[in-house]
Amino acid sequence: MKIGYFCYNISGNGPRVRAREVINGFATRTDHKIVVLTSEPDLIDDSADTVVNVDIRNPASVFWSVRRHLTDCDVVHVPINVYQVAFVRAGYWGPLVAGIGPGLQKDRRHRLLLRLTAIDARVRTVEGRHKLPPIEPIATCTATIDTDLFYPYTSEECEAAREQLSLPADDRVLLYVGTVSEEQGAGLVDSMAEMYTRSDTTIVVVGDGPLSDRMASNEKIRYEGFVPNRELPVYYNAADLTLGPRLKDVTSNVGLESIACGTPFISTAAGPIRSVFLYEDDIYCWADRTPQDVWETAHGLLDDKEAYERYVERGLDAIAERPVTLDRALSVHEDLYMTLVADA
Repeated sequence: MKIGYFCYNISGNGPRVRAREVINGFATRTDHKIVVLTSEPDLIDDSADTVVNVDIRNPASVFWSVRRHLTDCDVVHVPINVYQVAFVRAGYWGPLVAGIGPGLQKDRRHRLLLRLTAIDARVRTVEGRHKLPPIEPIATCTATIDTDLFYPYTSEECEAAREQLSLPADDRVLLYVGTVSEEQGAGLVDSMAEMYTRSDTTIVVVGDGPLSDRMASNEKIRYEGFVPNRELPVYYNAADLTLGPRLKDVTSNVGLESIACGTPFISTAAGPIRSVFLYEDDIYCWADRTPQDVWETAHGLLDDKEAYERYVERGLDAIAERPVTLDRALSVHEDLYMTLVADA
């Protein structure tokens, strides 16, 4: 099967990571022929058969790239943003899949565009998240955690991780990973660091965004800036807890990556994440979205060794049992692609 992908931006975290992991997973772990159109070709594995650099600021060039490289694909997948679907539909009319995250917006304008682009199938992160025009079939892909990369280190390897990152061996390390913005909770972490101080606690912030300068100027925070996704396991394994003080969330790739490394995750988010990870099996630890409650919840959990170990065990069990791994994501996508090709 020849599979085409149009994914303009694939750097960063969240849905772009999911898209990148799926594309590279098919390139490295399957025998399918893979064609990718993107503005970041260097992030695509060399195993992909064809990788084309495109620039949507030059629509005519994109149109001809689609006509040249995607026309003979058995199926094409546009993981993010319905506008990118429109670029593909300008030159490709075979089976088309869209979505693997918050790329299919649900307001009226985007719903109309979704109908006009005649998408044949879509991928969603959780059931019932989008109120979109009925499109069948629908596949659910919660996450794409690569357990060959995100896994718990041994105690010796965790010590080595701290030494590699120059973190105090005996400190309580609280880690924040993600876009450094108010909505994602970076401002709350910054405020928490200003309000509370313990000589045995180090707060590490990984990521970039609007509040980067504020983080860099806070002497009570160890600010690392942007770190590529493949380098994050050493941070998770060096930390005692990962903080996710977001306003709202769906599943949290950061949370899943953290618990896959055996590091409990504290979330404050509302939204689908609660129905997925609180009411069913409570694999995340929950706190109110205030600096005080996040701080107290973190240290309360670290003071209770039995509770801490229960969260570690529940997290690792969830990664093993839930459909959140990269292998599971590839299987879900492959089944969807083959269904469309068979029906074409």
